[in-house]
Amino acid sequence: MRPTATSTSSRRPPVGAVRVRIRTEETVADLRGPTACEVMDPAQVDALLARLGPDPAADDSDEARDRFVNRLRRTATPVGLVLMDQSIVSGIGNIYRAELLYRAGLDPHTPGKQVPLDVARELWSDWAHLLEDGIRTGMMITRRDLTAPERAKAVRSHAERNYVYKREGLPCRVCGTHVLLEEIGARKLYWCPVCQS
Repeated sequence: MRPTATSTSSRRPPVGAVRVRIRTEETVADLRGPTACEVMDPAQVDALLARLGPDPAADDSDEARDRFVNRLRRTATPVGLVLMDQSIVSGIGNIYRAELLYRAGLDPHTPGKQVPLDVARELWSDWAHLLEDGIRTGMMITRRDLTAPERAKAVRSHAERNYVYKREGLPCRVCGTHVLLEEIGARKLYWCPVCQS
């Protein structure tokens, strides 16, 4: 995850689940959602960044997208695991993984090499869009179908923000089938076996 920085005011309060805040007189950088934070010297940072896949928050260019798409489509690894591999794409956590796969209608067990080119490109575009919205609002709201009153409700309630994440056993918001929960890559994965088939 990359921190988001703003130069408007270093005194403004954090938005969302900020884990680390680095502040100067002119700028503030907020880090949201990491499971671990570590202070590194410049050489360590360079070595780490060299191992990471593209991140649309840092580079939403066609080249970055194509790097992700090519890496995804070269592997037999299930797409549900690929999206958590930081060497293929940076910054997708558990919430976005589940929701991106749902929004794309992708079974998480589909081998990366079987993901159609247009779907792989759309995954990147959708990830860039959701990430931009999440950074701007400080919230991960992934549902596309929200009316203005429903979005206001989602702002107040985490339970209204997503299609499948943390909804195991509940009916899918679109088809009514119970949302499944399984472990894949030592992480929980929520998905709909009908909408994602």
